[in-house]
Amino acid sequence: MSDSTESLEKLIENNFDKLNKLEIWIAAQKHIPKNIPRIVLIQYIKFCDYDLEETKKLIDGNVKFRIKNKYLFTNRDIDSEDFRKLITSIHFARFPKLSKEGYAIESARVVNQNASNFNMKDALKLAIISHDTHALIGSNNKGIIQIYDASEFTFKHFIKVVSNIQAAIHYTQYGSGLTYVQPKQVHFLSCSTFISKIISMLKPFFSKEIMESIHCHSSSFETLHKFIDKECLPIEFGGNNGTLEEHMKNTLWNLQNNRDYINNDENFFLLDK
Repeated sequence: MSDSTESLEKLIENNFDKLNKLEIWIAAQKHIPKNIPRIVLIQYIKFCDYDLEETKKLIDGNVKFRIKNKYLFTNRDIDSEDFRKLITSIHFARFPKLSKEGYAIESARVVNQNASNFNMKDALKLAIISHDTHALIGSNNKGIIQIYDASEFTFKHFIKVVSNIQAAIHYTQYGSGLTYVQPKQVHFLSCSTFISKIISMLKPFFSKEIMESIHCHSSSFETLHKFIDKECLPIEFGGNNGTLEEHMKNTLWNLQNNRDYINNDENFFLLDK
């Protein structure tokens, strides 16, 4: 049975020895917490093609990056006032159906031209919170497709992004080989000069794989549908799989339902040496 159909629970069962060896190694590392759920550890092992030494390197790199850049990985209460404001500015959703390649699909959409509640750092945190949550609840996929809808993205949003460009760089570095979340496709809808400039700023920090995965689209969804089947997309993106609001509500429910896990920093390699 392939990874795309085999449950993470079954992968845990089939990789019992590898998990035991990995946990023995973790126990000897002073900067890594000892309570990492096996369902999360198997995501690392799977990402590294079941190579235990590569898995150790990935976990160690993830740990050290989170310790060094704590501002992206702390104060992550989804019910906080900051996040409540953020979700009035952007709609973030994880879609329920995988792509035909077995990739998870998520989107972030600027919902209005008022940028007063838009916070770049919190938006990046929200994406990481979602990835950490879905790793815990057993989301098995071969990678992720990210869709950014910039149809309401304005100069004021652009200024807020540019003023926090270092955070965007750190997020890009994190997603380019320091996590088990592997971007397979990155789509920008309603591309503008502002979006092109942001991509140009971040380009030096993209891995070759991510750079090759970036696709910019006009206001039409026809080119998007060449990459993603309509049955995987909500009606707002020209699909027939529910609405963005429905998917956003379900995503936020998952995040809130796992709020205690996300808010416990010691679950996320944030212990000081």
